[in-house]
Amino acid sequence: MERSEHVIRAGRTPWGLWWSLAAGFLAWSIDLGLSYVLEQHSCSTGHHYVLHVIDIVCLVIAISGFATGLVEFKRFPGSTSEEGGSPFDRAHFQALLGMAFSFSFAVVIVAGSVPRWILSPCE
Repeated sequence: MERSEHVIRAGRTPWGLWWSLAAGFLAWSIDLGLSYVLEQHSCSTGHHYVLHVIDIVCLVIAISGFATGLVEFKRFPGSTSEEGGSPFDRAHFQALLGMAFSFSFAVVIVAGSVPRWILSPCE
């Protein structure tokens, strides 16, 4: 806790908060890009599991962003809120925003993977 307090007081954002803000978008973009690129390969070789592995790995990445945001959120003292202007209040808001982003992108990844689980990539 002492290290996080020192970093936040200095005006810098801890790495855990950065990860919680970026993990969901990063996971979704990797999922979308790799699934698009490897769809033809999976159809021609019959290795449909490749697309499912990509979905699962990217979902785990997005959930790790949510979990990291939750850990960072719990580190803050109980006196922080979304309304204040102190560095701790801003970090508190960033943790909430990072959890929301990561969860939202996890839902998008699941929504995009449902057709890949149901339909064949050759259709």
